[in-house]
Amino acid sequence: MASCSFTAKEAECKSTMVPNWLELLREITANILQRLDTIEIVKSACQVCPLWWDICKDPLLWRTIHIRIPCMSLIHFNYQDLTRICCYAVERSCGHLEDINIEYSVTDELLEFIAENGRNLRCMRIFGLQLSDKGFIEALRKLPQLEEVDIS
Repeated sequence: MASCSFTAKEAECKSTMVPNWLELLREITANILQRLDTIEIVKSACQVCPLWWDICKDPLLWRTIHIRIPCMSLIHFNYQDLTRICCYAVERSCGHLEDINIEYSVTDELLEFIAENGRNLRCMRIFGLQLSDKGFIEALRKLPQLEEVDIS
């Protein structure tokens, strides 16, 4: 029969230890951060520590931009804030943007900015009540890789 090298008290202590998130491999941390909403990355995650800030500067983290507004967040964010966050994320992608999902009303100006800086965009889902036909068509001409478009 195998013997246990540590006591029950030591086992309990080890099982209740809080993990140190800074000890995770960089790739694992990046994978976790990629699963967050863009607002959460910009307003929270990148401010946690220097390592997370460094990971958040990687353009590949910004291949997918998802800006979702929970009902309670409308209190904290106005349209200009959301547009600034979106532009910041698009700029951070450094041309690697492939997928964008914006769940607030997109203007011609914002769509033009996305088109100018997202030449590799393949999938776009936007809420486009403020878009003109002309602005939409001009943006599409600048997105040769676009495969999927959903405008609500």
